[in-house]
Amino acid sequence: MSKCILCNKKIKFARKCLVLNEIICSTCCGTKRELEIKCTGDCKYFIAGQIKENKKQIMQLVKNKFNREEEDIYQDDRILELILPFEQFVFYNYYNDIKMTDDFITECFTKLFYSLEEKGSIYIFNETETEIFDEFSRIAEKTKMPIESQKLILLRMMKSVDNMTGGMFGNRMYLELLRNHFTGTGVVAEVMGKNNK
Repeated sequence: MSKCILCNKKIKFARKCLVLNEIICSTCCGTKRELEIKCTGDCKYFIAGQIKENKKQIMQLVKNKFNREEEDIYQDDRILELILPFEQFVFYNYYNDIKMTDDFITECFTKLFYSLEEKGSIYIFNETETEIFDEFSRIAEKTKMPIESQKLILLRMMKSVDNMTGGMFGNRMYLELLRNHFTGTGVVAEVMGKNNK
């Protein structure tokens, strides 16, 4: 078993460091990344670490924003010019796609957010994510929505996903919420109908 050149410990999970051109342990890779090791954008461990950190940061933003009614951008008609047609696009194009889960939507919106922050080069967009990104961009351009407003919109939609996912509706609650909103049918409509009796 080889030893890590940085900490001199036996390596359980070896990683080839592109910068050092040596084998290092996963602990040193994770803790010394960008501190002692100036990582490059073509390192898969660096990219995976950035994606993990971005997700952690964005979920913290989601939890900290829109917690009071007066903060809710859904009350702004200008913001709704982008949100409503975009969510309608998502619902009508992807509701019947069983791969379209709350987790997938959160991941997609995260990629969109960091692309707007010009930190999206580490992400790979699959075909569905590209379609969603293109439609969001098209509507944003049509409505002349500023970048900062677009980022707030993505955070607010992620807040909806985060608030609704799980529980009795499983991991497709956001799409069920959109179904209720656009058609007045589905499990959300049924539950709300029962609660109103």
